[in-house]
Amino acid sequence: MWSRGATRLVPAVAVDRTVDPTGCGDAFRGGLLFGIAQGWDWFESARLGSVLGAMKIECQGPQNHTVTPDAVALRFEQAWGHRPW
Repeated sequence: MWSRGATRLVPAVAVDRTVDPTGCGDAFRGGLLFGIAQGWDWFESARLGSVLGAMKIECQGPQNHTVTPDAVALRFEQAWGHRPW
């Protein structure tokens, strides 16, 4: 990621199993835009996007998976060491 004249790596969140990548870009973008809309910086927003992309790739189909705020917060904490909310 390039922000304010510096490059920062946002690694992909590890997945338990890769099932279907369809919709992962949309899931990432949804997390990124949610974070930006909440006033988060680009780095934390991209981290949320990475979490949602990982959660999506573990499910079959583009939009038939279910996420809850608690599940997202737990996965975020497991990946980055703190909860987003």
